Amino acid sequence: MRFLVQKINNKVVHDFSFTLERAKEYYDWRGDEKLSIRYLNDPGLLGTTVRQPDNYIPVGSVDFVSAYLRQFYPMHYLGLRPLNVPECLFPYADRKIVNCNSIQDLDSLGPCSYFVKSNARIKHPENGYAPVEADISSFIGRQVSEVIPIDSEWRVFVFHGEIRHMANYSGDCMLFPDADSVRQMVRTYGGHAPVAYTLDVGVCEGDNPRKRNKTFVIECHRFFSCGLYGFSDLAVIPKMLSQAWFEIKRL
Repeated sequence: MRFLVQKINNKVVHDFSFTLERAKEYYDWRGDEKLSIRYLNDPGLLGTTVRQPDNYIPVGSVDFVSAYLRQFYPMHYLGLRPLNVPECLFPYADRKIVNCNSIQDLDSLGPCSYFVKSNARIKHPENGYAPVEADISSFIGRQVSEVIPIDSEWRVFVFHGEIRHMANYSGDCMLFPDADSVRQMVRTYGGHAPVAYTLDVGVCEGDNPRKRNKTFVIECHRFFSCGLYGFSDLAVIPKMLSQAWFEIKRL
């Protein structure tokens, strides 16, 4: 496995890149499979410095990985579309949610505060909260969900349908997700899911006894440019990065 790791101002800055460096030491020690790392500080130089793009797995920010795909595999750029909340996981959202293809799709939401995310571009600059009085015609082409309280947020790392790790990344770290609910989400996504991905789930403590400690899906993301929050399986993480990238190139 050969990785092209992004540097910013000549420094490695992402936790997944630091972990990949540790994984290289582990693979070197184990000696049964080769792992190499090359660094690139300026993604604008991709076209002049990378002569054999098939040899590398890009690792860095969303913009860095996107630039690599656009430069060398423009026909496969759809592989970087956001997963958001997959429709098969809508029943686990615990909130009103819709992929808006027309104004009529918003009829089921009613008056509420919305969180809006692009279905075409990861980290779109217009992603975010929209007030009740927002122009709903601007929501077409996006996933729109009701805003609900989240007291604790957790990231679940999944590889070949198997949960590999779960980590708190925001909110009350002692408010744990329901394990059976998380497993059921992973099983439900099953045949639709990428080979390697993250499943972000939330927990709401709440005053309503029916919803107390309820675990619900926040969003999913292919396994690239994902914060690890302590996930450190040095044997598995390089394979997750590699297989996720090769899957993206096939889309």
